[in-house]
Amino acid sequence: MAKKEQTSAIPLILGAVVLGVIAAVMASLFLNAKERELKALYGQKETTDTTVVVPARDLVKGTEILMEDFQLLSIPTEFVHNDAIYREEFDQYIGRVITANISAGKPLLKSFIDDTFPRDFSDIIPEGKRAITISVDELHAIGGFLRPGNRIDLYVNIPFSVSGFQPSVFTAAQDAGALELLPKSILEEIPPELMTVAASVDDPTQLLGALLPTDVIIPVLQNITVLATGRVPYNETLDSMNRPQRQMSGGYANITLEVDVEQAALITLAEDNGDMITLLRNRNDESASSFTSISPLDLFGNAAKIASAEKDRASRVTAVAGVDVNGNLVDADGNKLIDSKQLAAAGLSVNENGDIVDKDGNIVDPNDLVIAADGSVINKQQLAAAGLTVNESGQIIDKDGNVVDASDVLIAADGTVLTKGQLAAAGLSVNENGEIVDANGKVVAASDVIVSENGTVMTKESLEALQAAGYSVNENGEVVDKDGNVVDTNSLVIAADGTVMTKEQLAAAGLSVNDMGEVVDANGNVIDRNDLILNANGEIVDAKGNRITSYELIIGGASEDGVAKSTMVIAPTKESD
Repeated sequence: MAKKEQTSAIPLILGAVVLGVIAAVMASLFLNAKERELKALYGQKETTDTTVVVPARDLVKGTEILMEDFQLLSIPTEFVHNDAIYREEFDQYIGRVITANISAGKPLLKSFIDDTFPRDFSDIIPEGKRAITISVDELHAIGGFLRPGNRIDLYVNIPFSVSGFQPSVFTAAQDAGALELLPKSILEEIPPELMTVAASVDDPTQLLGALLPTDVIIPVLQNITVLATGRVPYNETLDSMNRPQRQMSGGYANITLEVDVEQAALITLAEDNGDMITLLRNRNDESASSFTSISPLDLFGNAAKIASAEKDRASRVTAVAGVDVNGNLVDADGNKLIDSKQLAAAGLSVNENGDIVDKDGNIVDPNDLVIAADGSVINKQQLAAAGLTVNESGQIIDKDGNVVDASDVLIAADGTVLTKGQLAAAGLSVNENGEIVDANGKVVAASDVIVSENGTVMTKESLEALQAAGYSVNENGEVVDKDGNVVDTNSLVIAADGTVMTKEQLAAAGLSVNDMGEVVDANGNVIDRNDLILNANGEIVDAKGNRITSYELIIGGASEDGVAKSTMVIAPTKESD
């Protein structure tokens, strides 16, 4: 069998190497030839530069074009913008302003310059408008915070007589049956009650003259633009950049406003006849005045409104929504109601878990708590036990639907809810220190106040006096006499010595009990309970045992060191023999 011949790979490898070398040489020759061709093509062209004007620093919109803020820069002609400003034409643009922000080194373009941009102060006044300057002091310049571009309201404090209305005019108009022809703004200034009285008398001149206001404050213009403060004008560019307007460091004595011709006339009349008042408003506020005039008479009405609003606030309670990170009780909006110290005064605290707990560690639901205006904490469960609830408006309502003033609600020592009305029925009240006192001003401990199941309030001392007089308290908490008849505690009065008297007995002596639980005579004068003595027949007598039928006021006099002194005594009238 013949042997198979072996072939060598060396010739193939050598051939591949040779071909690779040849390809590399050919590529190099091609690239070198191309390079020479390109150099020959572009090397024949000459590059040219053009000199243009560029900012030497960053400039903002509204900057005036000055020589010192610009420089020349040479750039290839082929890259020059069509709107570029050249060296030889730069002078004609000096003094103008730019309308866009330009970075340093960026060519100044003609499109950056606007011929309509304000050149002097009159250019910032819109067409159809006028500028008027009024004097202001620091007070009416809003303490110097007023700046160009701000929006203001103008009012004037002016004598009512300037209106041209005189009481005699009203009388003449009334006699002619032409009251409706008088200006409405003047008639509105006269209180309706006064109008009614004036229209019912023959000659209301003197009446109106005495009661009409002396001065009134009336709106003049609202939402007016300030064009300048002193000599500092409004700069629209600063507004567009959200930057504040310039402010004069030395203050200013006048401001210039943007108005129309009629508004200018109104301002002039207001300045000539009264004292101008300037009010600054938010630039986004479009609201207007809700009144036509305010007079000194309105101060008293406003004071009454304030008092009424405060009384309404104090009469309501605020629901507790939870506890903040500082341990304060807050409402639904997160507003602080009371702090941890006030909470502790109510026997409550906040534990490490942020829960409200009582003195025994029991968790209290925040939704069960309400806070009165004085900061006192009231539990809704305590209110419910007293037949009271809280409506959505924060008003406390009794079982009959009557509103109970929150400031009249008190918490007894045992947690029982009391009202000042209940205390008054028992001859008790609350002094300026928040202490419960009897009719003589003696402080009664909260622990000595007893509340029966039907809500009747009495003190331990009163209860003992009632028991000594043969009265008792039945299982329903009602006071009954020895025969078991229910007695209205409001018809009973306990004298200073503990003697129990009925209102009938007091009436026989010409006495009664007022809303404060005080014993008073027919003229409303308070009688000292120490002077009330009941004899064995159930009659009120004096210290000598004489029956008293009424009290009278005796005014006497005396001389002390030559000076006359008067005294006033409420003396009992004895029954004649």
